[in-house]
Amino acid sequence: MFDAAATSAGLSARGLIDLKTALDGKLRSIWQSRAEEGGWANVRRFAEFELLKLCEAQGLAVPAAALRLSRRYVESFREERIVNVWRNNRKVFDDGKPRVNRTWTGFEPMARVVADVKHLDVVLHRPDGSEAWPKVIGFQDGGTGRVFLYPVLLAKGEGVRQEHVVEAFLAMVGEPLWGFPQGLYLDNGSEFAIFERIRPALDLVSAEAGRTIIYSKPYNASAKTIENAFRRLDRYLFSIMPGYVGGDRMNKKVQTVGRPPAPYPGSWADFCATLRGLLINFNARPVGGQWGGRSADDWLREKQEAGWRPVSIDPLVLDAAFCSRELRKIDRGALRIEGERFYHPSLDGLPHGSPVEVALPWRRGAPPLFRPAGGAWAYVDRDHAYPADWKDGARDAGRRQRAYAKAVAARARAVEPFDPVAAALEQAARYAPPTPLGRADRLDAGGELRALADGSANVPPRESAPSREEAERRRREAQTARILRSQNVA
Repeated sequence: MFDAAATSAGLSARGLIDLKTALDGKLRSIWQSRAEEGGWANVRRFAEFELLKLCEAQGLAVPAAALRLSRRYVESFREERIVNVWRNNRKVFDDGKPRVNRTWTGFEPMARVVADVKHLDVVLHRPDGSEAWPKVIGFQDGGTGRVFLYPVLLAKGEGVRQEHVVEAFLAMVGEPLWGFPQGLYLDNGSEFAIFERIRPALDLVSAEAGRTIIYSKPYNASAKTIENAFRRLDRYLFSIMPGYVGGDRMNKKVQTVGRPPAPYPGSWADFCATLRGLLINFNARPVGGQWGGRSADDWLREKQEAGWRPVSIDPLVLDAAFCSRELRKIDRGALRIEGERFYHPSLDGLPHGSPVEVALPWRRGAPPLFRPAGGAWAYVDRDHAYPADWKDGARDAGRRQRAYAKAVAARARAVEPFDPVAAALEQAARYAPPTPLGRADRLDAGGELRALADGSANVPPRESAPSREEAERRRREAQTARILRSQNVA
């Protein structure tokens, strides 16, 4: 319709081709702008206006009815909208980037463990009655797909910190079927930076050379397999728990319209126990795709039969890696930490007041550690109090004191005795004191000083200090004189 109207208005065939080329460029530009977010009809409206301006520039009088563009023609440039996505919605753009398929099934168990934090859409009550939304720190074994969850109940306004991540990691390492990983694939959050402390240990455990700690790119969820596991957990595990309200907090799943959702009915311990039981069921659930319709536990059994065994590490080593360190002074054979006394037999031989390095593990319930100079880390136990009438207390005190005296005697035998008197006399013998130079000058005091010395001088007596009453009288008289002077009174 437009072609006929433009030709009637005097536009040549060549001019018609040039006009269409110009309009094509305008349509591409419009699709690349934010105008495309309004849909194809919005793009067509802008394009028709641009067509009108092109006609006016060439002096063409084309009826308004002929300036209508078809939807097929407008949407033929729809692919250009990716430019607007790239400019203004980088998350959507990154999700659409070309990718390759990766399979994790060839990994040995614990060869690569993926970690992340998830906010649960389950509401419950804290012990004080306030509403809480717990979080879980999740670990997924890349070689089997199984998941380990560590629930965390935080105070209001508190976020997951490094201490919580360490607690979760140590809990996973302590599980008999998990153990110490060869490598970690971590989110970019600051709470995971603490794992740099154990990079040397990961290098020792790793079966092959390479990076043992890998940090994911921001906003790259598809590269973390645990994100897909979290979606499956929402569908099959969290959604069946009492207190689940769904992912949309503005559209809560509630039992009664107009009322808040009913929270999880049990205590925090009950919630954790329920979560552990449901997680067992989740890891036994068949998974499709690269996992071939088998469960994570099926893959674990297969690789156990092939010879895989978990790597265990002494908890003391991990507690010494994830802790706060400080110096404490020995207080009569014990250490005072947070108002309590802690004891270890190795402290018996150390002098009162000597400093030792103390480690306060972040693992919940772990006892403190200490390390004497040149020694190894060791746990210290609470120094319990004996009842006053127990003989065991006297025996233990005697044992500690004998050990203390024995250690001091060993220190004495380890070095040659030092005699400070002999050393001081030897220093004095080598010291050259100053000597007088020539005859000493004498002071001629004269007759006045000799008269004072023999008491014959006539020295006027010193005026005694005025009494308190006299001093007060003089003060008042001086004040009156100052007032009179200020008033120019003769």
